[in-house]
Order: sequence, then C-alpha cells, then structure tokens
Amino acid sequence: MIDLESGKQGSSILHTLNLAFKSIGIIYGDVGTSPLIVFTAIFSDPPTDSRDVFGVLSLIVWSLTIVVLIKYVFIVLRADDNGEGGTFALYSLLSRHSDLSVRGNEDDLAVTKHEKIPTNDSKKGPNFIKRSIVVQNILLGVVLFGSSLVMGDGLLTPPISVISAVEGMAVPAPSLTPAIVPISCVILILLFLSQQFGTGKVGSLFSPIISLWFIAITSIGIWNISKYPEIFKAYNPYYAFDYFARRKDAGFTDLGGIFLAVTGVEALFADLGHFSRASIQISFPFFVYIPLVLVYTGQAARLVLDPTLVTNTFWLTTPSVPGIYWVVFILAVLATIISSQAMISATFSLIYQSMQLDCFPRVKIIHTSNKVEGQIYIPEVNYTLMVLVVIVCIIFQHSKNLVIAYGVAVAFVMTITTLLLTIVIFVVWNLPVIVSIIFFCIYFTVDAAFLGATLRKVASGGWFTLCLGILLTIMMSIWRWGTVRMIRHERSRTPDLNKIFKEKKIISDDNNNMENTAHEIILENDNDIILENYNLNVSIDNEIHLTRSPGIGLFYSDIGDKIPLSFTQFIKHFPIMPQNVIFINIQTITDPKVGDIDRLEVKKVNNCEGCYQVTVRYGYSEQISQGKEFLLQLMESIRKIDPINKSLTQDFNFDNGCVTYVVGQQSLCSKPDSPWWVNILVSIYMFIYLNTRKFYSNWGLPVESTVVVGVNIPI
Repeated sequence: MIDLESGKQGSSILHTLNLAFKSIGIIYGDVGTSPLIVFTAIFSDPPTDSRDVFGVLSLIVWSLTIVVLIKYVFIVLRADDNGEGGTFALYSLLSRHSDLSVRGNEDDLAVTKHEKIPTNDSKKGPNFIKRSIVVQNILLGVVLFGSSLVMGDGLLTPPISVISAVEGMAVPAPSLTPAIVPISCVILILLFLSQQFGTGKVGSLFSPIISLWFIAITSIGIWNISKYPEIFKAYNPYYAFDYFARRKDAGFTDLGGIFLAVTGVEALFADLGHFSRASIQISFPFFVYIPLVLVYTGQAARLVLDPTLVTNTFWLTTPSVPGIYWVVFILAVLATIISSQAMISATFSLIYQSMQLDCFPRVKIIHTSNKVEGQIYIPEVNYTLMVLVVIVCIIFQHSKNLVIAYGVAVAFVMTITTLLLTIVIFVVWNLPVIVSIIFFCIYFTVDAAFLGATLRKVASGGWFTLCLGILLTIMMSIWRWGTVRMIRHERSRTPDLNKIFKEKKIISDDNNNMENTAHEIILENDNDIILENYNLNVSIDNEIHLTRSPGIGLFYSDIGDKIPLSFTQFIKHFPIMPQNVIFINIQTITDPKVGDIDRLEVKKVNNCEGCYQVTVRYGYSEQISQGKEFLLQLMESIRKIDPINKSLTQDFNFDNGCVTYVVGQQSLCSKPDSPWWVNILVSIYMFIYLNTRKFYSNWGLPVESTVVVGVNIPI
C-alpha cells in the first residue's frame, strides 16, 4: 500500500532542497564575493598592531552572526506576506493587521490572496496605527523610501560587481584597460537578456558556479588558518569592544568597511518570494555562513603574520600555485558577475509588490514558475534597468568611483527593516511589548552605527544613491496619491451590485388598470430607470429613454463587488442597455492554475432579467484571456443558473457585433480653484498614467468590439 502522505512530504522536502540549492546562485552572490574587498577597504595602511586584526575579524564574524544569521535568516524571514519579503511585505502585514486598506479602499482586506490571514481583533479596539493618520502616512513614506533605496541599489550593484571583476584582466595586461567598460557592458547586457528564462532556470545555471566559489574560499580559508590557528581567539567579542576602545573615532569610521561584509542581506529578504523561507534557512547557515567565516578568519590569520598583504588581501592570501590561482580567478570573475542577479531579482519582487499596493504604474508581469509564485520577470523593468546600468558603467568608468556611493542605501534599508519589524513583533505577532523593545534596542543600535559610518560617504558619492531613492519615492508617492483618489471616487459613486437593482410594484395606466411588476435601477444621481418590459424600452424619470438592445454588454470592474463607473457613464451617454448586462471582476489567486470548475462564479443580480455578476479567477501563471473561448464558457455557466434566459443560446453568433466590451478609463483633473501644487501633482500623475499599461492591455479584448468610457475626476 502506497503512503501518499509520505510521498507528498518527501516531494516537498526535495522541492525545498532544490530551492535551497538554486538560492545559492541568486541571492548570495553579493555577500559571497565581499571577501574580495573587505579587509583592503578597512585598512588603508598595513596594521601595526595585531590586536587591530583580531578586532576587525571579531566585528566581521559577529556582524555576520548577529545581523545576517540571527536577524535576517531566523527573525526577519518570518515576517513574510504570503511568501513575499521586503519592505512592502512588512507594510502589507501591518496594514491588514491594523484593519487598514492597502489599496486605498475599504473592501480589499478580504482579497482572495489574503482571505485566510487574520487581521486585527476588533474586540481589542484599534491599535496605534489605526488611530493615527499621521502614523499611517509616516509608515507609508518610510516604506516607499526604503523600497526605492533597494531599487537604487539594484542599479549600482551590477556595474560595481562586473567592472570590479573585469578590471582584473588589466593587472597582467595593462594594454586591455580601455576595453574594461565595453566588455563590462556586453556582459551586463547578456545578464539582463538571460532574465527572460526565469529565476529558477537562471539559478540552476548560476548555483553550481557559486557553490564552487564557496568551496574554493572555504579551502583557501582553512589553508590560511593552518598557518596561524591562534586566530580563532578573535571570535571572542572582547576583541571587538577592545577595537573600539582603542581606536575611538577611527574605529567608528572603519565600520563603513566592515559593513561591506554584510551587504546583500537586503536582497536576501526581498528575494524571499523567488524561493521560500525554509530553503534560505537551509542554504545560508550551511553553505554560505561557514565558508564566509572561514575565509575571513584565514585572511586575518595571514595579516597577523604579514600586515603588508592588506594591499590586496584576498589575492595575496590565495595559493600562488598557477593551477589553483587561475581557477580561483575565473570563479571570482564569474561569481562577481552573478552577484548582480540578487539585486535584479529583488528589484522585480519589490516592483511587483508595489504594484499590488498601487504604489507603482502597471507593468507586464510574467510568472516563470508553476511552483513558486514569486519567481517573476518584468520585461519593461528589465530592459529599462539594463539601459540605466550601461549608462552608469559609461559615466563612472571605474569600480572605485562606484564603491564610494555603495553601502548608504543598504544601511538605510537595514535600519528601516528594524523599525518596521519592531512594530510587526507587537502588532502582528502579538508578542509582549518588552520583546519589541529588546529587539529594537539591540538591532537599532547596530544598524545606527553602520548607518552613521556609511553616511560619511554621502559627500564622496553616496549622494547618488540617496537622490535616486528620493526621486523614486516621489514618483511612487504621486502614483499612490492619484490612484487612491481614483479608487475612492469610483467606490463612493457606485453602490453594491446587490443594492442597485430592486424589484417594486407599479400601477400601469392601461385600459385594464392591471398591476404589473417592474424593476428599478437606483443611480447615484437618484434617477430611476424603470425596466417596464424585458424587450421594450426603458424609461428614466428625466425623460431619457433607454432601449434594451440585443446582445451582450461586458462591463469590467477593477474595484471588486461594485458597479463600475463605466456602466453608469455608458447608459448616460448612450440610450442603450444591452439585453444581457454582465459585470465582470477578475481576480488572480495564489495557485499557479485554476481549473474550469473554479474559473467562474456567476450570480444573477436579484430578479433583474439578463443581469449578472461574474467573478473570474486566474492562477498567477496563467494569461488572462477574455476571447471567444471565455465567452462560450461564460454563456454555459449563465444558462445553468438562469435557464429562463433564451437569448444566450448555444448557437449565439459572435461575429455580428452583438458583444460589447466596456472598460473604464478615469482621468484626474484640477478644479479651477485648486492650489498650484495640486495642479502639478495632477499633471505628473496623468503623464505617467497615459504612458503606462492599462489593466486590460493583455486580456485579448477585440479592438473593434471594445468601448473605453472616460470619466473625469475633479481634484
């Protein structure tokens, strides 16, 4: 007898181990190649006191342990939002658990994706986030700034990694120096072109290379440690405190170099959606943390014996046997190129999350895996990022010009993550407030020290990252501002589907004075549309007559269980009401695919003839399609629940123009008395809106049968 449950568990374990292996090639390239530069970046001159080497090694080891291993791998990763990580995930968690809308409307807390996630217990009353609009705005602003900095980091990491690797060829052959930037640009272009194959396939290609890299640095570390085993004493945190006590301000400045050992952790959390919490918690402690500790320990051991090796610590502590040296060199070049992948994947994840929260214009999302929802590819972002990265390479030319701008963004993001997680511990995890205070005191102290040290780089080039982050924050804030107002306007102007149609009795003034049944549509302007007969004219109390024409009218709603403004605007401007009115709401769920049985949920709107509410569900890896095949399935579902409707027969003619697709397009406009700053915000928002992808762009709607109904929203 086959144990199906054991088979599923075994398959799950194998899948997790497979993801753990693939994660090595995606999210650890940055932190894994830091040993190439850390000691050289810390010591500008050879250390004259061996205690300095002990102190620096102690700081590196404990930074990796406290910040990366404990904080991120075992604490921060637990604050995922339905498998997604990053600052937006933390914001979404806090919003829902505070009973706040995350998309600017009141009904989005029960989205299919999150319907099983509990929100704040109303019996306890609103928490401090719910009670204060100021706190909510500050929270959103901090999240937008942190996410923008990570995206800005995604623009800097690829050129730094690739240029620093390619520069190595100029050491034995100085004549190749002019070719460094062109070769770097070619490599980067090929890297971005490979993104279309998906994170999983790219990870399968990169993981063996990075794994060999970690094996190589582990071997080098052990070989160096064997020459001075006493270096293990540096694991005692006493040497870290002693380092600061002796060097004072200089020791604080050196934190900027020590911080390079932990850069890349922001990608570890942001890339969570591409893998899983379990896979990362397996891969980092066993395959990344130990090799890093050993290679840094080995470098420190050699520096104690020969401080002059600080000029190029990694390569001068690598065995000089030609066969070994050049193999390590090739692996190093490949590893530094691959390290760019972590930030590219993180940028995709953050943009996808920001779109879900209406903080980023719509772009095309391609899901590249049927097993992991978070593995995505965004063509527009990929090619835009590729062009910008190439421009950065051409402008900065040398890696040393980029390094001075690097680290500021990471330090800011780490500090923001600590602030948000402190609130999550209390609001979401419902732990005692003392736990939040202890976490904050420990990690904010560490993060603030790193941030203070890296802020000294601002004048030397860190301004580039900050300016980029501020520009992205402004853009996302304006998009959120405009989109929220559109959503609120549409929701405030349209009643629920179950309330718009009401059956009532009217007295017909015919010869027989018979009492007839009719149906009433209550509109926002208090006009009543009386459906006197299924096939006859429809009158309105302001003397406008609407005719029910043959065919189907599909009205698409982007606001859930509400009548879209496109419907009310349509019947105001066209004296026609289709014989079959269908309100469609499309949802994307967390399963990769949806079966035909679960695809459609069709409801008749009260007793109104020929009027239906339809929810259409698609899996995250499916392409939304509203073509003829969908219409056939829709008509079959309607016939099952409403056999009285004889107009939707199996031989319905789709080619005679009787099917009309109606979508709404809202536009913000300034009131005559609006302040000047509102006029500017509206102009910027509309410029972005008119040049961005519409929500129905890839649905396969036939152009000749699609009607776009515009609505102006005064601000």
